Amino acid sequence: MAKKKIIVGMRSLPEIRESNSIYIDKTQFIDYLENSAGTKVPVFLRPRRFGKSLTASMLHNYYDISKKNKFEKNFKGTWIYDHRTPLASSYYVIHFDFSDVSSDSEDVNYTFLTSVGSSIISFTNFYPDKGLTEEQLDYSLYNTATDLMQVFLDNFSKKAKEGEYLYIIIDEYDHFANEILTRDKEAFKDITSTAEGHEGLIKRFYALLKKYYRGEGNGAIDRFFITGVSSVSLDSVTSGFNIATNISLKPDCHEMIGFTHDELSDVIDETLDFTKLPDITKEQIMQIMEENFDGYAFEKKAKEKMFNSNLCLAYLESVISERELTYPSRISLNDDAGKLRGMLNLCEDDVREDIVRAMFNKSPIVTELPDKMNLNSTNYFDKAQMVSLLYHLGYLTIDTETSQKKGLTSFIIPNRVYENLFLDYCRQTIGYRADAYKDLSPMFEEAADITPLLEIITEQIETKLNPQSLGKFTEMALQLICDSIINNSFYRKLSSYTEFYTGKGFADVFVKNSYPNGHYFLLELKYLHKKDDTKSAVEGKFAEAKEEIEKYREGAVLKEKVGNHPLDCYAIVFVGSECRLCQKI
Repeated sequence: MAKKKIIVGMRSLPEIRESNSIYIDKTQFIDYLENSAGTKVPVFLRPRRFGKSLTASMLHNYYDISKKNKFEKNFKGTWIYDHRTPLASSYYVIHFDFSDVSSDSEDVNYTFLTSVGSSIISFTNFYPDKGLTEEQLDYSLYNTATDLMQVFLDNFSKKAKEGEYLYIIIDEYDHFANEILTRDKEAFKDITSTAEGHEGLIKRFYALLKKYYRGEGNGAIDRFFITGVSSVSLDSVTSGFNIATNISLKPDCHEMIGFTHDELSDVIDETLDFTKLPDITKEQIMQIMEENFDGYAFEKKAKEKMFNSNLCLAYLESVISERELTYPSRISLNDDAGKLRGMLNLCEDDVREDIVRAMFNKSPIVTELPDKMNLNSTNYFDKAQMVSLLYHLGYLTIDTETSQKKGLTSFIIPNRVYENLFLDYCRQTIGYRADAYKDLSPMFEEAADITPLLEIITEQIETKLNPQSLGKFTEMALQLICDSIINNSFYRKLSSYTEFYTGKGFADVFVKNSYPNGHYFLLELKYLHKKDDTKSAVEGKFAEAKEEIEKYREGAVLKEKVGNHPLDCYAIVFVGSECRLCQKI
């Protein structure tokens, strides 16, 4: 049987169905949204690259009257095909995608106008009798997107017959706003402003939609579906759009997008031909995906964690095209440590330090998600609001085990992809710019010699850290440098993990080795400033490291991860840039 195609980033349901591309059937959620969600204006939030746009396309093609003649082609073989709801193919759907709106504060108004205009043009092409004329679509006639939308809604209201209503889909509603938020807080406040006479462009646009909502009176709009990442943009316009209900935390919505473990297993079976990948097993691929793209929970009682679907598909496509197990770090998030820095600058220094320390130490951050995140009412986010923003953007996720055990919502980093992004942020914070491709071959070959690693750490501290960083150097920074050297070394045989959970606590650095019969390593790192350099201080730090190693070595998680490989454990003490003591325990 022919394998299905993987087309990364595919957002259109008809294109997927027509090209025999992989599609995991999520159509049962159409019935939920229509009959059980408890709202006609749902807002559904998930981190980027999860497949929100495909869900928006699914709903568009299901409800749009103009797509009725393609219903069988689009939905045959899916759950909804045999459980069609009363409202199928019954709406005039207008579909907005705000991912193309500029995040440059000087261009945002015009690109928001043209984005809205593009959707109205598309609607007019399908429904000439309900859309706007060419003259009405002249952008020069309008100052804002709201002005153009007002003309469209007035026109539709006049031409619609009894029982004819709009279904408005807004995909990536906050894409441009979040980009602005991480770079320019005041510009974000400007576009979301609710001050009378000075309302921002977002407030004006959504206030207009609310005015034409049928639930508020006799408006032309009967239903909405809105996707985004965070609630902060809508929360900040407060009463401008208080008709919406955030359904993102509802248990019934948990698996609406993303892949479950079984769904990912099916994707692999349907797309990979292992006869062309003789040195690769399904188990190897699943292990890589679980470590790097799994781990998301969007409610405390979630029965299983979710995979980021688009990142999974991108990784599988790379395996198929290159016929080898590629490095997950090559799969782009279109994100970087600079964006994380921009977000963390939205809170006070003490809040940021508290969150960063907990994230680095992999300690659950306990706080409840706030009901609202209105940045127009404060200059800085408090801890709960900051954690909420990091959670919505995918940097943190709900720790279901701790949350269920303690009855309080706890948050942790979901997977290795986001852990590495966070570590990059920490390296930037200490001013460290790593050199790549250092030679650690003596370490991963049979000699298992860590001397080159220690020499490179010394060299990097002396040459790659600025004087200010050296003044506040800590063991955390030492871990970051060690981790960076190992993960960016030649040959890619070694993989480093900071704050590795052993089952008996968290070890500073754990190193896996893919070399045949290669040694694994557990490194406990201690650091002293030169001003604290005494024999008793060095011996005290060494004794701490040795005691911790002896405890970690008994951990069941560590034993399972090491398997039959030899495990070399080292207690290491640095004084300044000098490795003063290194002993195998």
